[in-house]
Amino acid sequence: MMRKIILITMLFVGLLPSFPALAEDDAPVVTRTKNAEIEIIGENRYKAIRLTPEIYNAANSDLSDLLIEDGNGKNVPYFIHSAAESPAADDEDYFIESLEPQFTTESGYRMTIITIEGLKNLRLSDITLHTDSMFKRTARTTPHGVRKELFNLTFDDRSDSDTTIPLNRRISHGEVFTITIDDGDDTPIEIDKITVRYYADEVVFEGAAGEVYTLVFDGGPAAAPVYDIRRYKDEILAGAIDMVTIGEISGTEAESPPPQPPQRDYRPIFNILIVVIALLLGFVIILKLRNRP
Repeated sequence: MMRKIILITMLFVGLLPSFPALAEDDAPVVTRTKNAEIEIIGENRYKAIRLTPEIYNAANSDLSDLLIEDGNGKNVPYFIHSAAESPAADDEDYFIESLEPQFTTESGYRMTIITIEGLKNLRLSDITLHTDSMFKRTARTTPHGVRKELFNLTFDDRSDSDTTIPLNRRISHGEVFTITIDDGDDTPIEIDKITVRYYADEVVFEGAAGEVYTLVFDGGPAAAPVYDIRRYKDEILAGAIDMVTIGEISGTEAESPPPQPPQRDYRPIFNILIVVIALLLGFVIILKLRNRP
């Protein structure tokens, strides 16, 4: 009996190293970072850059991953001057920019579906369809579910047109934005181009002429940096600020090695094993003592 217990114990201990550890993802971690050099001009102490659709598309929706680095790679404090924080109607037009995005049209059953690209994370003002087709039809957007009757009417002595869908600062979070037009039994209208108006935020920071600064973002999970400059932004905005531009946006990929597998800790198993063996040995000894004549 004792020999069996000792044999089983030795086999168990010998097999411990072959037990698999907890499964982990052993794929390398790939970090994709985009950056753009900021072209510094002007003699004022503070500079501002207006964010472009390409930045919005690649960055986090709340811009929490934005960083400005100087020539030594150190973070430069900044604050965001946003239309979302300027509700006054007089300030609204200041932030509005426009673009003509890429789009495709697809005819479905009694409807036309317009798919627009490049609007991800943009705070939208409105979208206008440009067409020479004569029509009066209902259009609805996805997302947001905004519905509006659009029309483009031309008669002998007059014309009337409204092909703009108001979106009232709604943010487009998806990769694509669609507009569905109810055609009924009519021929689909022909869209020549689309104009999108959106609100562009400005990033304001302290910059010196002749220095190199870089805007960095990666679209990954991040907590927005908190800088003291935001506490006195009203005083900064009341003064003169140089509007600067950013260069071409480029991207880099960095691959880090996969995480190391966890170290196996057999101490709890050994402790349990010692207790079990002690109990078995005690049980065997008691049996032998009882069986003595």
